[in-house]
Amino acid sequence: MASSSKQTKAERQASAREKARQMQEQQRRQEKRRSMMIRWGVVIGVVAVIAVVVALITVNSSRSIPDAGPAPSVGNVHGGVTAVSATELAPGDVPDGQVDAAAVAEPSGAAEQITTVPGAEQKPAGEPAQIIIYADANCVHCAGFEETNGAKLQEWLDAGQATVEYRLVGYLDSSATSNYSSRAANAALCVAEESPEQYIPFVAQMFAAYTGQGVSDDELTTMASGLGADINSCVDGNTYRPFVKYTTAKAQEAQIPGTPSVWVQGQRWDGNADPDFQVWAQGLIDGGTEDSTEGAEG
Repeated sequence: MASSSKQTKAERQASAREKARQMQEQQRRQEKRRSMMIRWGVVIGVVAVIAVVVALITVNSSRSIPDAGPAPSVGNVHGGVTAVSATELAPGDVPDGQVDAAAVAEPSGAAEQITTVPGAEQKPAGEPAQIIIYADANCVHCAGFEETNGAKLQEWLDAGQATVEYRLVGYLDSSATSNYSSRAANAALCVAEESPEQYIPFVAQMFAAYTGQGVSDDELTTMASGLGADINSCVDGNTYRPFVKYTTAKAQEAQIPGTPSVWVQGQRWDGNADPDFQVWAQGLIDGGTEDSTEGAEG
């Protein structure tokens, strides 16, 4: 008797066609995977190349900024810009209006607990108190300090109780932010030069825009434009980037360890000992002694 498992010719042909179809389908899937891997390989390669190019451009851009260059007319020899009112800046005192970061001495010896910085002093009674702020545009603590105390700083300026000097440094420059710290400082200096009355508002907006990732030059110029300051050519030309280098070098020479570093009437603010900056500073502004809280209440 014939076996029931024996296939007919038609069944054998159908089975062969099915096997061929399965082989073709498997081959299509393999080709699709290979094609996908090739495409992703190309994409990853392009992204890697772009990343390398951007990094090289950023590094070369930073290196292309000269050590020597012009100071803004309101820049001082310590690398700062001083507001004497909410809308007025003090004249600069840089000899010949030129600075050179390479000529600044490097700090010698181990960093110490600094007790003074160049230009810090206690103004006599009857004169506005002196406030100096070392800050970095990409510093989260600087942004927090400005958010908490910016309005009070402007209040002291409006009342003629204090002058406020910002020394904007590039401590936190990095390729990830295209050297945002220095770019933002340059933009602020451009505003100080072109529209001094908008310097304090621009600095406030600059810190309010803190993201940790930096913002573009276009965003910085748009921010300034919103205040009525045209700084496009100044930003495009990196006009005051050498001055930012100089300010940074002077801060390093003074062994400023980080930002914000704030000085009032020649005394350094210690946020651990005096968490409330405004109370501490008000005591000094009012002529207080070491017991700043008593001075503020008196």
